Amino acid sequence: MSTFELEAVDRFVVGTIGLPGERTFFFQVAAPRVLLSFKAEKVQVVALVDALSKMLKDIPPASTQEPPATWSPLDLPVFNEWPVGSIGIGYEGTTDRLVIVLEEMTQTGEESSEARFFLTRPQAVTFATHARDIVSAGRPTCVLCSASIDSDGYTCACYN
Repeated sequence: MSTFELEAVDRFVVGTIGLPGERTFFFQVAAPRVLLSFKAEKVQVVALVDALSKMLKDIPPASTQEPPATWSPLDLPVFNEWPVGSIGIGYEGTTDRLVIVLEEMTQTGEESSEARFFLTRPQAVTFATHARDIVSAGRPTCVLCSASIDSDGYTCACYN
């Protein structure tokens, strides 16, 4: 069991390894002398983006304007700490930071590892913006039925 707590991070990104349809998603968080990567599912990325976007609208307005955060791709090679099971988010008003909690996917009854880190508003906005782009860069969809088209082709049921 490992626990990571990072009060301030340099960046938080999501990226993929592999071809569309066979991509593996990773959350990656970087802080001084720390680089952590966590395997995630596409639906977890989408859920986190939606939750962060909603939270950013619901929290009190910022008292000061911060400069935008920069985005960068995954640092390679990726060394996976563990696969993500559950994800939690929150807001720390005294520091005006959003907190992300990633919990390890484990078998029932096993202790799980946890990673907790804090993002600035610009970091959260940058993460959400680029995560949406990465999720939508997957396989193309059929214009008739919206099913994903695999690299080996697709025969739409609408043609029958």
